[in-house]
Amino acid sequence: MSPEQVFLVGAIGGIAGTVGLALFVGLALALHAAAARLHEALEDRKARRLAAHEDLATCQAIGALPTTNHPKEDPR
Repeated sequence: MSPEQVFLVGAIGGIAGTVGLALFVGLALALHAAAARLHEALEDRKARRLAAHEDLATCQAIGALPTTNHPKEDPR
């Protein structure tokens, strides 16, 4: 092979390596962003479920309170 051909093969290999590395970094960043969004969504869901459970517990506690002077409904 001539020196020009060797240089061309080396340049093509270097460019391919650079493009491959850039694609790898882009894919890694995309996966990291997706994992971060998934984690955030799961944490939000967990917080909403906890809040709903606390609301339900509050409603059940209010419902369990004894009523001594509940007004009678008018049967009209």
